[in-house]
Amino acid sequence: MAKRNALFISNKDSSKGDNNLNIAVEILKGLGVNLIIQDSENPSHTEDLIRLNHNQVDTVILAGGDGTMSSAAGVLSKYGLALGILPMGTANDLAKTLKIPEAIESAATIIANGCLHSIDLGEVNGHCFINAAHIGLGVKVNSVLTDDLKARWGRFSYARSLIEAFKSMRPYRADIICDGENFTVRSIHVTVANGRFYGGGMALSKEASVDDDKLRIFSLEPQSFWSFLSHAVVILGSELKDREGVWLRSGKDLTIQTSRPLDIWADGEFISRTPAHFELRPNSLRVYVPSDYFTQR
Repeated sequence: MAKRNALFISNKDSSKGDNNLNIAVEILKGLGVNLIIQDSENPSHTEDLIRLNHNQVDTVILAGGDGTMSSAAGVLSKYGLALGILPMGTANDLAKTLKIPEAIESAATIIANGCLHSIDLGEVNGHCFINAAHIGLGVKVNSVLTDDLKARWGRFSYARSLIEAFKSMRPYRADIICDGENFTVRSIHVTVANGRFYGGGMALSKEASVDDDKLRIFSLEPQSFWSFLSHAVVILGSELKDREGVWLRSGKDLTIQTSRPLDIWADGEFISRTPAHFELRPNSLRVYVPSDYFTQR
């Protein structure tokens, strides 16, 4: 197999240390991957580095969390570059979806061995995302989710922030068009999901996949804290269908208009504000996955 040329970008804000990066670099080089190594200051800088180097490489290896992967998805898709994932964030939901271990040695070996798979992307108001976009409660979660909380609680920091955010959430009306059908819901939270996992391991459905040609939309109506808590537990088990106070649909083209303008966050980053137009971009991004990915699903 011909040697591959890869742009290796590390996220300085990731929660793991330089030693893991050095290990990954040595493994990749030892398995025949030529590396251009760069540090990124922020998502915009990552995109700039990819644009600057896209003619010299066939692969971009990103060390970071879901926000890092998602922020680069659009430019990777544009240039037809493959993504290699080194999961070094707090949640690493995309890596979990794709069965990529968090052990840095295993993740680096998966990239070097070169098993490629095409996944879908979501797009909202012209911005790509991989896992999920949120309106309402999920946005408040991100405002509560401080770096200190992430450092102290790890992946459980999402659940803790969810409970804190619930206390101050105001309901809103959402007018939704899903593949041409009109719906109106009263909501405290809307998620549009592309991948299986988001928010530190939560999932809407056991059948959901990042390559199933569907977006899934979930709305949670105003309710008591204890009802909300029971739904949160069920989300962790991936079975929300037919539960009271939950509205679920799937489609490829969604429009959401809210009764007041609300922020939209996707994969941990601010993206836009409502009104929102979501589209599915099927088979838009090639990613390195384990050789037994298809048998594990």
